[in-house]
Amino acid sequence: MLFSCKISNAFIKYLENRNEDLSFIYDSADFPIDLIQDPSAWMSAPDLEFLISKIVNHPFKERTLDLVKDVGHQTPDLHAWGVLDSVLKMISHPREVFIQPDRFISYFISPEPPIENLVRTSHSIAFDLPLIAEQYPLVSKYLMSAFEALPLYTGKSLGQCSWQHIHVKINWPSESETLVKSDAVTAHLSPMFLQNIIEELQTNQKNLEEKNRELMQKNVQLLSAQKELNKNNPVPSTDIEQIQLRIIVNNDLDLNQISQNLARLHDYMVRAQQLITMLTGQIKMNSGIKEIMRRIDWDHVKSQYPVTILESMEALRKLQKKN
Repeated sequence: MLFSCKISNAFIKYLENRNEDLSFIYDSADFPIDLIQDPSAWMSAPDLEFLISKIVNHPFKERTLDLVKDVGHQTPDLHAWGVLDSVLKMISHPREVFIQPDRFISYFISPEPPIENLVRTSHSIAFDLPLIAEQYPLVSKYLMSAFEALPLYTGKSLGQCSWQHIHVKINWPSESETLVKSDAVTAHLSPMFLQNIIEELQTNQKNLEEKNRELMQKNVQLLSAQKELNKNNPVPSTDIEQIQLRIIVNNDLDLNQISQNLARLHDYMVRAQQLITMLTGQIKMNSGIKEIMRRIDWDHVKSQYPVTILESMEALRKLQKKN
């Protein structure tokens, strides 16, 4: 089982915002910083649980009563979930996140877990998840707290989440518990238009994460197979060279696919930016439109997206050189 590095990135962002010394993480060979800060990357479930336990037990200069819960509740302000943050800021109610609960959960847990015994009401959702909370208590606690914080993306107050054994239940805040008025926020944009944007963002994000996950799993399998082969069956150097060549070719194909996906994402972003520029030029920038721009944090997305794409492309180039 794998957990998304959206989770580890949230802890890193939280600690960076508090100006804590993170050298105990940066200097550790167990946790490559490029990996744990990449919201599209994945790491093994035991490794992430161990990383969070290491963070929780570290003697920081500023102590927090419940660090894991605090990180979860502050997630909407941390910009740690990548594209998913922007998607969540475009919804009108946290219920929309769980229209397909298995799909949303798959942003954090891989392989996608089957959801059973789903029960919805106007103010809550409950389901069984094939992951025992007690098996990975720190990761489960973070996810519970992050689920409680989902309403904050839409200007509402915290919800309530419980996760006992495999049963998860989330209670949404009542409409009277809204923190920010949003009466006319989406009045000038078609709900279908917003939904199409959200679905495209989700699809592109999932495709990128899937390729990253496949690449990571393939590398682990190749390393394991090579170690086993060398241990049990020493082979002539010519055979080893042929095996290594096949590994390089396969990796190159994966890296090229990821590179193409990044180029597509960049193209989609350019189109979205052009569309928003055209819309804001044709529509009077009233308070409703300004509130939409604020909620999706457009200025931050516009400035950080090209930087993220460039960093990702540079990382891919380095990997291709190694191969």
